Amino acid sequence: MKKLLNVRAAVVLAFAIGAGAGFAYLSAYYSVPLWWMVAIIPVTAAFIVLFIIRRSTVGIVVAVLSALLFLYGALGVVFRLRSYTDTPLPDSAVCRIRGTVFEKSRTQSGEYIKLSGIIADGVPVGGCMTVYLGEDYGEYAEVGYDVEFSGVVYVYEPFGYGEVNSERLLQDIRYSASPVDGLESEYGFSLFGSINSAVRELYFGNLSPDTAAIVYAMYTGNTDYIETSTMDSFRYGGVAHVFAVSGMHIVLVYGAVSFVLRRLRLSKLPAAAISVLLVFFYTGMCGFTLSAVRAAIMCAVAAAVRLACGKYDALVSVALAFVAVLLVNPLNIISVGFQLSVAAVAGIALFCAPVTRALKRIRLPGVIAAAAAMTLSSQIATFPILLSCFGYVSWASLALNIIFVPVLSAIFTVQFAFTLLAFVIPPLAQLLISAFAVPTEAVTAALVTIRAERALISGFTFGAFAVPYFLAVYVVSGHVNIKVRFRVLVAGVLAAVVASGIGLANYIPPGGVRITASAREGSAAVLLSTRSGSVLVLSEEPSAYDISGLVGENGGGNLSAMIILGGYESVLAYTRSGVECSDVYVWQDNLHFQPYSGVTVHYERTFSAAGIEFEYCGSHDLAAYAGGISIGISCGENVMLESCDLLFAAAESRACEYGTAVYFSKVNSQLNLYDCGDLQFVAKDGKMYSIGNISRKGALL
Repeated sequence: MKKLLNVRAAVVLAFAIGAGAGFAYLSAYYSVPLWWMVAIIPVTAAFIVLFIIRRSTVGIVVAVLSALLFLYGALGVVFRLRSYTDTPLPDSAVCRIRGTVFEKSRTQSGEYIKLSGIIADGVPVGGCMTVYLGEDYGEYAEVGYDVEFSGVVYVYEPFGYGEVNSERLLQDIRYSASPVDGLESEYGFSLFGSINSAVRELYFGNLSPDTAAIVYAMYTGNTDYIETSTMDSFRYGGVAHVFAVSGMHIVLVYGAVSFVLRRLRLSKLPAAAISVLLVFFYTGMCGFTLSAVRAAIMCAVAAAVRLACGKYDALVSVALAFVAVLLVNPLNIISVGFQLSVAAVAGIALFCAPVTRALKRIRLPGVIAAAAAMTLSSQIATFPILLSCFGYVSWASLALNIIFVPVLSAIFTVQFAFTLLAFVIPPLAQLLISAFAVPTEAVTAALVTIRAERALISGFTFGAFAVPYFLAVYVVSGHVNIKVRFRVLVAGVLAAVVASGIGLANYIPPGGVRITASAREGSAAVLLSTRSGSVLVLSEEPSAYDISGLVGENGGGNLSAMIILGGYESVLAYTRSGVECSDVYVWQDNLHFQPYSGVTVHYERTFSAAGIEFEYCGSHDLAAYAGGISIGISCGENVMLESCDLLFAAAESRACEYGTAVYFSKVNSQLNLYDCGDLQFVAKDGKMYSIGNISRKGALL
């Protein structure tokens, strides 16, 4: 019997361990019974034997290995989550903490460090800790230092919405703390931390702050020093991946070192070994970030496959790398960066060759055709992941990646060489780094000028319909042994399912309203969307990044009005929001709002916008009537508790990472829901229909 699928055994094994880890994570997240996991094992094994492997002996071996990997991935996730929740420190306790700094970064609210080897009140405890620093503590808490302080310790929960907990789970960050007295530190030597600090001083000492921030981010993956507006330009253009130390950076380092070693006539095995070692040394200079380590492992596996097989097989390499990364830590399955890396490489392996041939047929030059094919193939595979995790993709990213990524790759390679030179001949390296700043500044200026945010595709999500999307992509790739007309038919049916599912998931009924709420880093916002437009309600101190993301990611580009809650401080809310709107409503006592060209400022207490009726109930309180329900929105210290069907409020809470909680309360009902991230649902005829991810803390009825 002819094989139905052209699948290599390595891909099957990768699927098995990924399915096990993913299912275990979802089982824990959604409280699915564990026996479901066990029941899937024989089904998976039977599928492998019957449909994928031609020879029965090989099929049985692969099926057994798949079942074992499935079980390993599943149990690995279960045990890691169980150890994560086994936290000996009580929540909100004051402890004497001692630990070693392994990472230092900053946010809009200030600097923070991450500690390992935690000792609380003289007793070692498992896991790591995030410590938020005051202005006077930062210089005494560098990477490698041992620090000690008394502080209030808060215990993280393993689950949250969206991006909240994935990186924390992977780094085993179980606690956060804020010092309540002086922070004491002892100098500790960290080779890689010292190198990273030297690199940072090298760039910021010889380049302008903006250029240094970009070069430093390209080299280390640390984007803390880049201005928000500049970072947004890279994000909206779809080229922000140049700041994530992952596949591109590792390939460039490995390729550059291999090139030099080949010119020195070194044999394949020593050259590959030295190149891989230097790759891991580079990941150390980047702080052994998760994305860098994963990329280094994938590079090492690819090098081993090339040496063993004599050629590079992309599918086998990415599959074995996938297995290796999950063997190290099965929770890597929830990392967005890891998902994107695997999807991009798999997409290139499946589509790059046929797309390149198709582009050459239309007389496109070979180099341009190859670059366009690689970019297009990776985007086809990563499209649902990007849209699900970030809320938007750019239709212009194909052209921008073809133009800018080669330039940025060249900049990275040259700057990397200059950086290595700085450890040998510092004056010459400093001169060369300063002289080579021009192309970096030119790329940044070009991206800012282009205004790629105008090309965003947003306002909808795939959800579970990403599965038939990937099935359709796989069928089209030609790896299914069925006739072309049936392949087209199957792909067409799957595409119709995806389209209809997306349409239904993002459908706003006539007279209904979609409500999206967000509160992060001290800001709060509610986006109300109807068929005729959207209304954005802001607190007086919104975060530009979060607000622009909220609007762009949820199809709020057609803003009918913006409503600002707050006193005179809210004069800055409009400019901080990062969005444009011609009609702005403010509390009538707010006399300090400076109007802008083309903007009408309204001071009415009662008004309507996008088919929604609004009424100010105070400077920080607003009532809205839409979708057959009354909605209360409060962003002040005193939560508005007037009778309403649904209440949104932002208040101080230690349960959230950023100190701000969003909670919904159905007045005179049993429904109480709160989350630390974004929530989305549709209200219609007095009923609420969930269309977004809701944490385990509650569920909309």
